[in-house]
Amino acid sequence: MIVVAGTPGTGKSLLGSNIARLLGRRFATISWIVLEKGLWVQYDARRRSFVIDYEGLLGALRRYTGYVVETHWLEPFEELLDVVEGVIVTRCNPVVLLRRLERRGWPPQKVAENVEAELMGVIAEEARRLAGKGIPVVEIDTTRGSPAQNAVDAVEMLRRGEVRCCIEWLSVLQEEELGFLLEKLTTLASGVGRNE
Repeated sequence: MIVVAGTPGTGKSLLGSNIARLLGRRFATISWIVLEKGLWVQYDARRRSFVIDYEGLLGALRRYTGYVVETHWLEPFEELLDVVEGVIVTRCNPVVLLRRLERRGWPPQKVAENVEAELMGVIAEEARRLAGKGIPVVEIDTTRGSPAQNAVDAVEMLRRGEVRCCIEWLSVLQEEELGFLLEKLTTLASGVGRNE
């Protein structure tokens, strides 16, 4: 199983489906698996998300070993080290991600939460824990470039056993971009207006 992980809006599904096509594998998302198999215990309307049956999901994921699986939640894969061939983390410039998520019409607090997670590298840090357990991990900046080319690059890095990490947005972004993001995140987190 190859896992494609990243913050919502970073291009996981596009990259994952391109990797699956490239390798002649099937593609699935954790969301599809949860919904198809009924692996949820309740729906959290405020967060617009399902509360997942964790043990049920672990059992189901073992049946997807030949797949490319997309997720924004890596915790279950720490218990599936025997079937994970590698993890590809999609990264996206947080300014670009902010615009993508706002265009989707997401609630302001959810936009803020996800942009902040990308800015701080939350999912990339989770992936590094897997790397520490012997799983190959690469990060791909999906801000630019085509999903097809990014898929080729990611597969080649995994094949070579190359470990590529650590896009640190706090070091990469210009001061003006960081200022804009911090102001926008403060506004969104407070629930005041979405488009200014």
